[in-house]
Amino acid sequence: MYIELTLAFRANMFPDRAQKQHDCNLILVILAVMLGHAEGHPMIASEIARLLQQPPRTVLKRLSILIDHGLIQRIKGKYYLESKCALQVPNLDRFELIMSKAFAVIGPLLSAESAK
Repeated sequence: MYIELTLAFRANMFPDRAQKQHDCNLILVILAVMLGHAEGHPMIASEIARLLQQPPRTVLKRLSILIDHGLIQRIKGKYYLESKCALQVPNLDRFELIMSKAFAVIGPLLSAESAK
């Protein structure tokens, strides 16, 4: 399910380039930016690097690539999804289906653990 979700995310964020291969670490960086943005805690590059356990220079390079693609923006040192990406979530039903499958599998396991 993780792989399916990652592939769906890649196709969503890079729709015109969905068939090309992308660095999985690039996808991790944009996921970190997206989560920080969604949680109301946008991160600076060093926070993203620490979270992903990647060298800061490498993360900065990937952030620059994402900015060049118009997917994220840097405001006062913090990284956010580009407004258009944040407002439009194509294939939302695909994400919801993948997540519902995941919860159907994981939910009973979590319930069993909490009952112990």
